[in-house]
Amino acid sequence: MLKKVFGAESVYFERFSKTLRYTDESQLTWGLELMKGAKEEIEKGLLYKIERLITVDFFDSVIEQAEYLLKNAFKDVAAVLGRVVIENTLKDIAKRETFAVPEKIKLSELNQLLWKKSVYAKNVWRTIQAQIDLGNDAAHGRFDKYDEKSVGTMLTWIRETLLNL
Repeated sequence: MLKKVFGAESVYFERFSKTLRYTDESQLTWGLELMKGAKEEIEKGLLYKIERLITVDFFDSVIEQAEYLLKNAFKDVAAVLGRVVIENTLKDIAKRETFAVPEKIKLSELNQLLWKKSVYAKNVWRTIQAQIDLGNDAAHGRFDKYDEKSVGTMLTWIRETLLNL
């Protein structure tokens, strides 16, 4: 379990594996204390915080790629990448807030759900909805509904605001 949750390189897994080599009571007690510490980390959400940092870093890289594409006249692809980051970030926020989200939910409905659950204010909901609309236009081939400037604004907003919610 420790290997699966924390990874083979984690301190918890490495130290617990060492305790299994011994049969004396002090080593077994120490192994039990390691398990209690791991459980406490999970309960306090520390594992989620690490996962969130990695996710934000990854999505920041995606936004960086989208900005590069935008600068090279690929506004449509950049907008779609922005939408992907919005979708995954909203799903991550729902996970963090620990409420169930239907598997087949439209992005606009997820945004509405997060607002109704008071995860963020109405003005944030509206801004997110505007960015979803832009991303949907790109994803559905309505390329004349937006321009490079609006995609740039979207990408900046994602990096500076959404990834920090």
